Amino acid sequence: MRFIKFVLLVLFFLFFMVFFIQNNAQLGTALELKFSMFTFNWQAQPLPFYLVVLIFFVLGALFSTVFFMIDRVRIGSLCREAQSKAASLQTELDALKAKQNVLSPEPQTGAGA
Repeated sequence: MRFIKFVLLVLFFLFFMVFFIQNNAQLGTALELKFSMFTFNWQAQPLPFYLVVLIFFVLGALFSTVFFMIDRVRIGSLCREAQSKAASLQTELDALKAKQNVLSPEPQTGAGA
């Protein structure tokens, strides 16, 4: 499975390298981002389009990683709570079984009766 993932990753990388090489002129055009609202005006310095795409891809990957790490911690906490509750219920069940065996022992079935 690791080998298949590696091969797919290499093919994915190769595909995008060919894409970037064939579209270098279009992807290298300067992109100027602007934001104007009421009295606030902001304008970024011109950046190549591929750099803007790369920056937002990395930001998306970072936000996704943080989101999934938070979710993993939450699920781990729920799992620990469930295991703790299962252990306490198992202890309670064992105690009730022991109490039932003390109050009503099982009749002995013997061959000599």
